[in-house]
Amino acid sequence: MIFSKTPYKNDGGEVNQTLPCILIFLLLAIVPPAAASVVQVTNDSAINSYPFWSPDGRYIVFTSYDDGAAALRVIERDREIREQATAHRSWEFAPFDPWSPDGKTLLFLSAEGDLWRMNPDGTGRVRLTEEGRVIPGLPLAGYGADWSADGKQIVYTSCLFENVALREALTAITAVNVSDLRKDADIWVMDADGGNKTRLTTGGDAWFPLWQPGGHLVAFLSTRSGNQEVWVTDRDGNAEQVTFSGGDVTEYAWSPDGGAIACVVASPPDAWPESSLWVVALNGSGAERLTSGNWDQSPVWSPDGARIAFRSMSRNQTALWVMKSGGGDLEPIISGDYIMHRWSPDSRGLAVSDGDDIYLVVPDSPATPGFEVAGTLATLCARSQAERIVTTKYSPKRTMASPLACTTRL
Repeated sequence: MIFSKTPYKNDGGEVNQTLPCILIFLLLAIVPPAAASVVQVTNDSAINSYPFWSPDGRYIVFTSYDDGAAALRVIERDREIREQATAHRSWEFAPFDPWSPDGKTLLFLSAEGDLWRMNPDGTGRVRLTEEGRVIPGLPLAGYGADWSADGKQIVYTSCLFENVALREALTAITAVNVSDLRKDADIWVMDADGGNKTRLTTGGDAWFPLWQPGGHLVAFLSTRSGNQEVWVTDRDGNAEQVTFSGGDVTEYAWSPDGGAIACVVASPPDAWPESSLWVVALNGSGAERLTSGNWDQSPVWSPDGARIAFRSMSRNQTALWVMKSGGGDLEPIISGDYIMHRWSPDSRGLAVSDGDDIYLVVPDSPATPGFEVAGTLATLCARSQAERIVTTKYSPKRTMASPLACTTRL
């Protein structure tokens, strides 16, 4: 494997040091949001987050937090909009894409920090790891799992929990020092049924694994070279550094063809404070800077590879933006603190969360054909009893029956 060690440069070919950030900021600040349709999908007392599309685009699974419990729910986009609780125990959630490539299986984390799999209707539950191997309570730190393209294997972050006090703290979902966890965190791979567990990295300090689309490489984050950078390893554990940012890579995402990685680079402490978006090619051609002078985060490629959606926190106001995958044509599509955005498989819309509810956002609407989100899809599980069929189930932490499954007809 060969990767470029070319320093990150600006469009003029010079090593980036100082850019006219103030001018860029002022120009972007006056850009009005582009036309887009926004439809609220959930509207209840729960905190709904981490939406992920099924491979065929028919369903969205998300994690719902309510009354001290977390559950996975699935909604169907077309015909009847159907929401069903797929897990109703104390803490079960999926901060990573849980769908198997064939759309028949979901991965999720339990409160004990173990990986499980199940069918989208909640049946066929199988425990894949034991003894708290996958760290719970820290989904934003990238501890999770990812399916291989053929669906035969799962890569995940494992912590051996040699520190008993640390393990007990994690099981209780309490705040801990992330640096302590990373000392023991390594990347593992196992068969889809939980067998043949193999360690891909050693020495700790490896997390946030993502499988190369259609390929054999696994990317992950590590500070083993000093700064926090993206590394890749093959199935034999041969690892190489991909990014040489000079700062810290806080997030990253594979391109759909597996040939490049988009990443967020936070500037060093002594530089202009910003987090910018870059794209690094794996063919040795180097890295290209896409944004500068702002706090840009969470790049997500559209499945057709044409666009990248990202969240910006300093362009006049927090908003969700879209640009060409090679940079340029930046457009704000919706103002507000929308996070956890995911493109639909047909690249025509996004499922997003504002930290409370799930929304569907269609850029360029109504010019975008073929993606139906009619205004009648105002909410799912509307409060009107006349509009829904409710199945009640009991949660251990609830004092009364609560609706965990409902069907709303459009």
